[in-house]
Order: sequence, then C-alpha cells, then structure tokens
Amino acid sequence: MTPQQQIHPAETRTLWFPTPPRPTHSQQTIRIALAGCGVVGGGLVRLLHDSAAAISSRYGVRFIITRVLVRDTVRDRGLPIDARLFTNDLESFLADDADVVIEAVGGEEPARTIALTTLGRGRKLITANKELISSHGEALHELAATNHTALDFGAAVGGSAPVISTLRDLVGAAAPNSIRGILNGTSNFVISEIEHGSTLDHALESARERGLCEADCARDLDGHDAAAKLSIIAWIAFGIKPAELHVRRLSLRPHIESLVGLASHLGGSLRLLGECARLGNDRVIASVEPVIVSRDSAFARTSGEENRVEVDLGWSSPLSVSGPGAGGPPTAAALLSDLVRFSPPPNDRGSDVPQFVSGPDSRKHRWLIGAPIAPIVLSALATAGRVAGGEARTTGGLAWIVTKPVTAARAHRVISALRNLNAQPCVARCEVTEKSRATQ
Repeated sequence: MTPQQQIHPAETRTLWFPTPPRPTHSQQTIRIALAGCGVVGGGLVRLLHDSAAAISSRYGVRFIITRVLVRDTVRDRGLPIDARLFTNDLESFLADDADVVIEAVGGEEPARTIALTTLGRGRKLITANKELISSHGEALHELAATNHTALDFGAAVGGSAPVISTLRDLVGAAAPNSIRGILNGTSNFVISEIEHGSTLDHALESARERGLCEADCARDLDGHDAAAKLSIIAWIAFGIKPAELHVRRLSLRPHIESLVGLASHLGGSLRLLGECARLGNDRVIASVEPVIVSRDSAFARTSGEENRVEVDLGWSSPLSVSGPGAGGPPTAAALLSDLVRFSPPPNDRGSDVPQFVSGPDSRKHRWLIGAPIAPIVLSALATAGRVAGGEARTTGGLAWIVTKPVTAARAHRVISALRNLNAQPCVARCEVTEKSRATQ
C-alpha cells in the first residue's frame, strides 16, 4: 500500500464517500449521527454520497456519517454506507461524538430523548419530525439557546417547498396577513388520483407504492399531519406557541370520493388547505379543512404530492412556495438544506414585536354539508340551524346542501346534529360561487 493509500483506522467510517476535490479554502469536517434510515434517512445517505463533491466545492465542508440508529442492524438497505455504522442501541447512539444529530425516526419517542440529549450536550439538532416540534418545539428551542447550539426543522414542513426558511429569512420579523396552502402531499396525491378516476383504495395503494405514505394514512386524510405543520408555521410567523394554537380541523373521511365529485359538480376542485390568518386585535385563527377552490386557482393546479403555500404580506400578489411535499427524496433534500445552514436559525420572533393570540374564527363562509340521509331531513336541519341556502339535493345516495355565508360555529351546529343522528357528515368550505360557476 502506498503512502497515499494508507488509511487511519478512525477514517474507515468514511470510505463510502467519493474523494472530494480539494477546495481553494480550508475544508471543515462535520460528523453526523443519523437517527433513522428508512425512506427519509436512506434518501439523505444517498444524497450526501452523490453530492459530496458539490458540497465540498460550494461550502468547503465534508460531511461524514459516524453512527446510524436503526431497528434492524442486519437488513441490507442497498445504501453506500458501511454496515458497521448501524446500531440499535439508543445509548450507544447518543454517546457518539457527532457534531450534528439528524433525527428522522418520527413520532414521540425516542425522538424526544434524542432531541433533549443532543441539545443538552450543545450539539446541533436537525429534524423532520413535525409531531416533535409541534409538541415540544418551544422547549427545545430554549434548550438550544441555553446551550449555545441550534435547532433546525425546516424539513418538518412542506418537504422540498421551503416554507419555514421563507418565513424565517425572507419575511423576517414582519407578521403576514395570512398563510394558507396545501401542507400534506399524501392527501393531495390521493385527491388528484380520485379526480382522475381512481377509487380511494387504489389511490392509497398507489401512494404507498411510491413511498408517499405509511400503511396507516389516517393522519394524512384526517388533517392531523397538516395541523401539526400549521402549528409550526404559526409559531414562526406569529410567535404563538404550538400548544396554544387552536386549529379547527375537518377530515376528508369518510366521504372523500363524494367530496371530490361534488366539488367538480359545483365547478371547483377539492383541496385540503391549512390556514392561519390575522383578524384584528392581534388575533390569529387557524384551520385545516377540505376547501372547494376555483378550478383556475393555483391550488387547483397543484396536483399529485405537491405542496403549495401562499403568504399574504399585503403585496400585489401573495408570496408562494411549492414543491413535492411527500416521499423520501424531497424531505432528504430539505434536511440537507438545514444541514448546510451554519448559523442558528431565527426561530423566535422576540418580545419587542406584536404578541399574537389564537382565537375563534368570526368570518363567514359558504359550506357544503352532506350526509347519507333523506334530503328532507338535511333541509330541516339546515333550516333549524339557520344556515339554509337552498333545498338539499341528492347525488349518489348522499344528500347535500350549500349553505348561505355563515360562521364555522353556526355550520358546526348542523354537523353536530347529523352526528347525533349517526349520519356521518362530509363537509367542505365552498369558495366557488354561482357567479364563478357561470363564467367557467
């Protein structure tokens, strides 16, 4: 072996990376401990391997993975990484002397333990875990500040769409008027597939085959995933603690196919939208619900697993970001973006700015409300609830009505009455008017 080929034992863990070109400036080596090597973690491993030369050239750094926490250490993942780096021992993983820990396991535990230990040791933590940040983000941010390190979670919202970095860096300290958009790529993919004639079961099967969702897609279709992301957005944009944000949430289930069909019948397209907006007196409302949008809107044109978020800053048009929001490669790319951020991200708006609070939504909307009951019963409930905008109609065994403009609280009276009758309702906010339908 020639002197150039000799390898120090401590360097054997980095053999899987190609030798990067020598930069013109001093190169820094950053050690990474990766928790989770599934679709997202494995995607990051491949991305770091394939982009090593470009990262070295552009940023003057060399990333090496020193430890990987997995459940199964012997499974062949087909990744360009030394299998000896895998461990299923959490304590061994946490003891690794890494500069950065990337958490991609998801869920509550061991993610929370990994986060607390990493930040408590003064090491940078990067995570794509929206549940972790929505539940513990503020406490983790304070722990990071106390230990003079960084907490970055841009990958937790929007996949490849840079929602959090836009709110942090471009919008800055200015509080927007509103932020709304498609925050869940899985549900948008399913809706798009149904729009093209698929059944719900086939759409879900296709999503799983593409790596866009887990076996259980309930959190995607019920809006829980989008609500967690919206709480993070409201924290960055308005400074409202995630746990203190009241999110009105309506599920796509159990009548998602009917909702898609009725939206088309009304001249619009169904989308699951998350929104937080300022109303007055520094009050912010938040919602995640099915919305029937105009067919010529940007949201209607956002199909497949794409995410799209629009930020209203009072300009002539909203600031928008979009990109694939589900699957391994988009989230891995977002993790890499957080990885090459070398300064602590501005997660806190500070105290010398308006302090916003979460409150009820007093705005009025038209609502599509349907249920598998007799139309005369639905009409009577709508009249009793003072929301009736016309007589109920029936499509495919589902009675439905579009209300006059009323508050969400008023519409909820009818929804509650349907549930009391054991009639599973389907509900969507309707932004398509008779006038807009006539012009289509």
